[in-house]
Parts: sequence; C-alpha cells; structure tokens
Amino acid sequence: MKLNICSVKDRAADAYGRPMFVPSTGVAIRSFSDEVNRQAEDNQLYNHPDDFDLYEFGIFDDNSGMFELYEQPKLLSLGKQVKVTT
Repeated sequence: MKLNICSVKDRAADAYGRPMFVPSTGVAIRSFSDEVNRQAEDNQLYNHPDDFDLYEFGIFDDNSGMFELYEQPKLLSLGKQVKVTT
C-alpha cells in the first residue's frame, strides 16, 4: 500500500512535527482540521491555528519499503483555513 507522508509545521518554532503516514491527503487534511478544532486548554493547534500548516512530503510504499520524496514539501492546508469560528 502506498501511504502519503505528511507533517504539521509550527511556523512560530520554524520546525516540522513528526511525520505521519496516511492513506490519502484527504485523511490528512481531515485529521489536521479535527485537531485544529479540538477545544482543549493544552491544544496548541486550537489555541494558535495561524501558527500551524499541514504539508505533504511524498509517498511511502509499505510493500517495497521505498520512499518517493518530493523536491519540496507541498502545502496542503493552513490552520487558519480550517479553523471553525462560532
């Protein structure tokens, strides 16, 4: 199975988080959106959505163990784009 390699970048820290492997970019965006909107005092993505963005780095094939990495990370979503305001 081919899995997309994605990571959340913290622009305030200028660092990417631990990569996650997901079956599609849609799943990655949904997960990111859910976390940005998960209200909790200790949830930095909820408290500072403007500081976080979701990127895709390439594909991992779990049958062959091979990575196909992009030349540059692809921006999938901005935290402020998916934040729901009430």
